Amino acid sequence: MAGKTTIQIRVDEDLKKQAVKVFEKMHMTLSQAIKLFLGQAVSQEGIGIEFRRPSKELQERMDEVERDEDMMEFDTVEELFKELDR
Repeated sequence: MAGKTTIQIRVDEDLKKQAVKVFEKMHMTLSQAIKLFLGQAVSQEGIGIEFRRPSKELQERMDEVERDEDMMEFDTVEELFKELDR
C-alpha cells in the first residue's frame, strides 16, 4: 500500500462552509469529496465529472426503499413481469 500524504489548500472561508453543507447533504465529508474528485480526475484523465444530490422525489423514493415501504417480493421473474403488466 502506498504511503499517505497531506494536501493543503487555501480557499475562501465562505466557499468552504458552503461546500461542507453541500457534501453533508450527500453524506460525505469535505475530505471524502476531494478524494473522490481526485480519483475521478485520475481515472478519466480529466475533470469530466458531475455530482449532484438526488432530486427531492428521488430522495423520497430512496428513503422508502431503505425503510422497506411498499416493497414487493417475487419468487420468479415471471411473477414480476405479470405484476408489471397490470
